[in-house]
Amino acid sequence: MTIEEIEKSVTEYGEDIFRFCCFLTGDRDRGEDLYQDTFLTATEIKHKIAYEDARKYLLGIAANLWKNQWRKGKRRQKIMAPVEVNGDGVSDRKIGQEMEHTPDTLDLYIQQETREQVQRVVNALPEKYRMVVLLYYSADLSTGEISEQLHLSKGTVTSRLLRARERIKKGLEASGYEV
Repeated sequence: MTIEEIEKSVTEYGEDIFRFCCFLTGDRDRGEDLYQDTFLTATEIKHKIAYEDARKYLLGIAANLWKNQWRKGKRRQKIMAPVEVNGDGVSDRKIGQEMEHTPDTLDLYIQQETREQVQRVVNALPEKYRMVVLLYYSADLSTGEISEQLHLSKGTVTSRLLRARERIKKGLEASGYEV
């Protein structure tokens, strides 16, 4: 892609690509790094891309970069187990913060908790399932487009989506959510 095409893609698709990178990594800082690596890699690749395919192309680059980083991390884990730096379990929420108990606030709180629980369950999926779920639901790619980006058969993508949905359902049920 040319620099002009990259700039146009950042303007038009940058927010979607960034959101996808954050979903993949589960962390804003690592998402930013993956986002930058995605566009850097796109500038290094010299073959011509149709502009209408740029979003799918960039999502595919992000997915493949993350897959490579994830594999590298798994190999490193086999060599040396990670050390937990902050194990106090304190969350980002303010302890003792008072909330006004109106129906709107309660509904918003329940929606937020549900979203967070779904995110935790999705993040706990094996990488091969998580990648397909995020591309399908977060990036709105079809199973055919996912199969092209990940170099898998369409049947493999479909079966991974099915298995991922089953695991998500079981994970939510185990957490006390009715599905």
